[in-house]
Amino acid sequence: MIGVDLSIIAAADVVNTVGAVPDIPKTHTALAEWLACVTLILLVTRTMPDVRKIGVLIGSLAALVAVQIGIGMVPVALWLPGMAVALAIMLVTIRLCCDCSAPTCLYWMMRAFVIAEFAASLEWQLYYYLSGRYGWPARASWVELPFLIVMYGAVFAVVVLLERGQNAAALDVGGRDLTVTAIIAITTFTLSNLSYVSTATPFTSTIGTEVFNIRTLVGLGGVAFLYAFHVQLCENHARRELDSMRTVLQMQYAQYQQSKESIAVINHKYHDLKHQIAVLRRESDPGKREEYLDDIEHGIKEYEARFKTGNAVLDTMLTGKGLICARDGIELTCVADGSLLNRVSEMDICTIFGNALDNAIEYERRITDASHRLIHVTVSDVNGFTLIRVENYLQSDDAAGGPADGDGLTGGADSDLPSTTKADKRFHGFGLKSIRHTAGTYGGTLTIAKRDGWFDLTVLIPR
Repeated sequence: MIGVDLSIIAAADVVNTVGAVPDIPKTHTALAEWLACVTLILLVTRTMPDVRKIGVLIGSLAALVAVQIGIGMVPVALWLPGMAVALAIMLVTIRLCCDCSAPTCLYWMMRAFVIAEFAASLEWQLYYYLSGRYGWPARASWVELPFLIVMYGAVFAVVVLLERGQNAAALDVGGRDLTVTAIIAITTFTLSNLSYVSTATPFTSTIGTEVFNIRTLVGLGGVAFLYAFHVQLCENHARRELDSMRTVLQMQYAQYQQSKESIAVINHKYHDLKHQIAVLRRESDPGKREEYLDDIEHGIKEYEARFKTGNAVLDTMLTGKGLICARDGIELTCVADGSLLNRVSEMDICTIFGNALDNAIEYERRITDASHRLIHVTVSDVNGFTLIRVENYLQSDDAAGGPADGDGLTGGADSDLPSTTKADKRFHGFGLKSIRHTAGTYGGTLTIAKRDGWFDLTVLIPR
């Protein structure tokens, strides 16, 4: 078992059965864990470590060796805490050397742990098999060390060859993916070491060589399962990136079409303004002059709907929705730090803001008093979380429990979200569910509320 001398905690009869193949030396275990971390770090960063990272890796190796040696000397009661310390060292090493989120670093740590267990088990089993078959001196360093170098070199070279084609650097693991990874890792660890704890199960053996066979083969299965799952995660990520690119291109084309329409309207407004200016020059009545100025100001206001938040996708989304708002007499205001959304993919930005704004715009169109058609968007940093808030004004009767947003949503709940009031329920009412699902992929939450005459949609995403 990686990180523990199981002969210490196993029952006496089990220890005797395993005596033919001694437990893996602690230095071998520590080196396997360290090499697994280094290999995956290089695959994620795709660069050679700098001075700081080299210092981290050296300290990590020393710490793992010290912890593993200590585990072999401490009482049985301290085995699990010692193992937790070894895993924590691996996690901290990856965290300090990779620019990844905490869940993603935990994902890489679990993969490194399973790979390390397999590598250490395979190397030690083959060493004792060949030493017995060819009469090598047991525990002779001049034989053991070269064999260790060759075996670990081969195992981790295969890992690099298999994974170098995957875009590991862009991978961002969510809660569900992390859960699946943890289940595979824990199952692999449990089954591969079950014989050291009890031989009274259908999946264990009392023969020392068979115990190591089970351990190595189950470890290989765990590595294979995790690799297959990793390939699937990378493919899903690549598919989402492609969809995001298509969405951005479609948005850019839509913005181009809007620009053409705006230019045509501007040309028309230009001719109107010439005539209005000419009338103003001749108008002596201050009241009528003020009326003309208000009309000119209203005509110009539509073309102020341009947003610069620091995120190109959000800018495009807000600009397009801003033009729609201006033409429908809706005032859209925004206070947003777009850089806070750099972790959120382009498609997910479109999903969150597109659905939220579409709902709000649809509702505001129904308000008869144009002065009350108000939408406000906020993106801010709150205690290490990215806060996204889209607020739209509610009519007095709706604020007490009537329609809440632009998808025709009411105060009624379906899975704690408002349901659509549109006639065809098959194709409407999925906006909030889509936003909640998207927020959940980042470990975030969606909350909705009616307060002080406003409908408040809030998305909170950890940074």
